[in-house]
Amino acid sequence: MKRILIGMILISSLSFVSCKSKTEAVQTPPEYKTRQLDTTTAVVYAEYSAVLQSEAVVEIRPKVSGYLSKIAINEGQWVNKGALLFQIDDADYQQKVNSAKAGMQSARAGRDNALLEVKKLTPLVEKGIISEFELETKKGNLEAAEAALAQAEAAYEDARINLGYTSITAPTSGVLSRIEVRVGSLVGPSGSAPLTTISGDGDVYAYFSFDEKNLAPLRRARYNSGEHNPAGKSNIGLLLADGQEYGHKGKMESASGIIDRTTGSIQLKVVFPNPDNEILSGSSGVVRIPATYPGCITVPQNATYELQDKIMIFVVNQDNSVTRKIITVEGTSGKDYVVSSGLQRGDRIVIEGADKLKDGTVITPKE
Repeated sequence: MKRILIGMILISSLSFVSCKSKTEAVQTPPEYKTRQLDTTTAVVYAEYSAVLQSEAVVEIRPKVSGYLSKIAINEGQWVNKGALLFQIDDADYQQKVNSAKAGMQSARAGRDNALLEVKKLTPLVEKGIISEFELETKKGNLEAAEAALAQAEAAYEDARINLGYTSITAPTSGVLSRIEVRVGSLVGPSGSAPLTTISGDGDVYAYFSFDEKNLAPLRRARYNSGEHNPAGKSNIGLLLADGQEYGHKGKMESASGIIDRTTGSIQLKVVFPNPDNEILSGSSGVVRIPATYPGCITVPQNATYELQDKIMIFVVNQDNSVTRKIITVEGTSGKDYVVSSGLQRGDRIVIEGADKLKDGTVITPKE
């Protein structure tokens, strides 16, 4: 009986110790990774959709009318200056050249005959055989013949030039855009649309609209100040339509200078070099303007969560309890948010597991 009593006492003692250990384990605050905030310098990229336009876009239009007999190039092809692009049927123009040439030759013969008459009559006047009046008449005929010859020569040259216009060549080197006509099409100078366009191999302009409400923040960030962007420095990035970053940086060249009151935006232009003709005129991209924020606070994006369109983060108090705070961000820098309000230097934040916390939860901070 005594042994049984001692055994029961031992079992009760062990059970008490076990329960106490479990209670202590439950009461131990869970560990969460935290970070104490300090100021730093961050770069935020403001992104804007842009239309890319070649510096030299030349419209190809015919100077004479006629039916196309040949298209010597393909859409998207690179052409050199002077290369044949289109050929207009030149039969009529060749006939006009031949006719004008014949007219010029006839006029030259008439001039020569008139000159011969003057030369023949001049000595006869000197000898008094014929009157001065008759010679002056022949001289007048010579002047008329010379004028007719000049007119015929001009007509011949004009016909020859128009014949040359039937061969439409590239005025500059570049890439051809869409060809708007086909063989057999009737074309002419009065056509509303060009036959095609050529995008030259010069710089490329990125045109985009800039919201006026972003002007002040970017000024505060001093993205274009002498300290962070010396005059003339190219520091603006470009994402191409396929998401790849363009290999050359651009610089702001001009703006419209007037804010559109209907949209609240201003038109800006960034110039990018295009030495390898990688960018085609008319394509789209995303302009990335860097804004430098000295002395700012950054927090990891994965340390935050969104609630009702507000960005939240948990701050650790002195007693290791957490409080949810709303923060305002200027943008992203890598994987971090650049915070403009809601946090200050020295605050300790939870950087992992924020979705499992609620206001007042006590944690064990872990660096």
